[in-house]
Amino acid sequence: MIKGIYSSASGMLPRILKQETFANNMANVNTPGFKKDGVFLQVLDKATQKEIITDYPWEVPMIDDIYIDFSQGDLEKTDIDTNFAIDGDGFFAVQTASGIMYTRSGDFSLSPQGILVDKNGNPVLTDSGPLTIQADSFMVSDDGTVTINEFAAGRIRVVDFEKPYQLKKAGDSYLVPGDPSVLERPSSDYRIRQGYLEKSNVNVVEVMVDMLSSFRAYEAGQKAIQSQDETLDKAVNDLGRSA
Repeated sequence: MIKGIYSSASGMLPRILKQETFANNMANVNTPGFKKDGVFLQVLDKATQKEIITDYPWEVPMIDDIYIDFSQGDLEKTDIDTNFAIDGDGFFAVQTASGIMYTRSGDFSLSPQGILVDKNGNPVLTDSGPLTIQADSFMVSDDGTVTINEFAAGRIRVVDFEKPYQLKKAGDSYLVPGDPSVLERPSSDYRIRQGYLEKSNVNVVEVMVDMLSSFRAYEAGQKAIQSQDETLDKAVNDLGRSA
């Protein structure tokens, strides 16, 4: 009976992780370039369970991990010259105090010094470093080449990594390699869209359905524990009294 209670409880724990992940996705539904997270759950087969040391023999080992869905979000037209979206593969490179980080969020602007920066004030990199724009208007071609007064001023740096991506989130829509040995390379399959932003790839309706489904599963586990607890209470008190 106690084994059943703890088995139900171990099945409820991953549901908490899923609810936290869904809530974070919902909170970033309007964040440009945000990539939603998912939770991978898998009950181990019996052969694998024998190789895992657990504190209790009744535990149900589960693999649970958060992964990033890198699918592209819809592109939204803003008509703002400093807004950019990557249509295809790749990431913008940004110079931060912690080193170079990568993002799909092209919500850029010009600093008082005319430097192209992201929403946190960090310089957006080109093939030759930060870009300074001292002009009222400028154009960016599909390959990221910035033209100011009919002269090429640089090319926005769009990089890619080997797939499947081994990247992790670093906050503020930044991504960094999960393994330092993973190296960037120039992206070859992309098109820069000036005056557009890539929207979050979170589907609100889909997340709400998943949240409800996960909550129902958690609730079912909770009821199973309550039912087993009541049965155990009767077994201890009533049967013990009869004896």
